[in-house]
Amino acid sequence: MWVDKAQNICKTAPVEAPSRSDIKHGMTVAAQLVRRYGPKYWPVLERLRQEYDALDDREALLVSLLSEAEKAA
Repeated sequence: MWVDKAQNICKTAPVEAPSRSDIKHGMTVAAQLVRRYGPKYWPVLERLRQEYDALDDREALLVSLLSEAEKAA
């Protein structure tokens, strides 16, 4: 098992899905990169925005499906 000493992160540990807060922080960092270094970092910002929006879509789908299942029961 290899450990990155700089970050003390185990490279074989499972990766957790990023939280809404993690994604928002990443978007802020990406926006700073775009502002400082130009549009070549724009795809990173766009991808993070898609992930952020997808969290809402996933939650809405769960609520909808569970609501329908409760009505059918």
